[in-house]
This record gives sequence, structure tokens and C-alpha cells, in this order.
Amino acid sequence: MKKRLTIFFVAALLVIGVYFISDLFRSEPPKPTIMAGDKKIAFAQGSYCWSGFLRGECADMVAPRELIHYAGLHPVVVSPESQITIKFRVKPKQNSLGVQLWTNDNMSPETVQLKNQMLTVPKEKGVYIYGVSANWRKGSSVYFFVIEV
Repeated sequence: MKKRLTIFFVAALLVIGVYFISDLFRSEPPKPTIMAGDKKIAFAQGSYCWSGFLRGECADMVAPRELIHYAGLHPVVVSPESQITIKFRVKPKQNSLGVQLWTNDNMSPETVQLKNQMLTVPKEKGVYIYGVSANWRKGSSVYFFVIEV
């Protein structure tokens, strides 16, 4: 019985150790989970800078519309004024999570208010591109997704 318990604790420590060591060597930012109700929304990685234990990397991406096209993302259909939730496995720095709205007829984004990591989509029909930005201790990143109301 003691032998099994010891083996269990050693295995648990190994799993936990591998998890934390892999996080040390990560050279890219955490990915978000973006949901509209029970629909998962695909996103494209935008520009980012990230410092890992052994290496750091910065990547500058194309403009949002081109990035959405290049990534092959298609708009996810959502209801007017529905809620979209944005969560990360690794929490961003406090007050660093932001969202910008890019409309088809607008070349510069407008800031979107978040409440409890949730945003409300417009009530007007159309295709909307959102940019999600966040900062962590090791760097920052932007992610883009597209919806159709």
C-alpha cells in the first residue's frame, strides 16, 4: 500500500514538474478561448512579443482584415446583442485585457467595453472583426476573430 502511494506521489510530482518546466520554455503567448454561448469562435494570432526561458520572439502580423483572410476564418453567426466570453488559461495582467472592434467600413478600431471578460455584440446586422489584446509578465499579444450579426 505504501509503495503504491509513493509511486502515485512521484508520478504526480513528475506531471506537475513537466507542466511548470514546459511553461518556462514556452516562447509564445497563451491562447484565448472565445465563446458565443456554446459556439467556440476561432481566432488568428496577431502581432506579439514573448520572452521564454531560453529564447524570446516578436512577430509582426498583417492588418486584421488580411490576417482573417489569410487564416481562412469565416464569420461565426451570432444573435444581435449576444454575449461573447474571452478567457485565457493563464490570466493576463490586471487591467491589460482589451478589445477593439473593426467594422467593414471603418479603418480604425473603436474600443469595446468588457464586463467580466464578456463583450456584447452590436444589434445592427453586419460582419465585425474584433481584436483582443492582453499583456502578461512575459510579453503581450493580439488575437483577431470575426462574427456576423
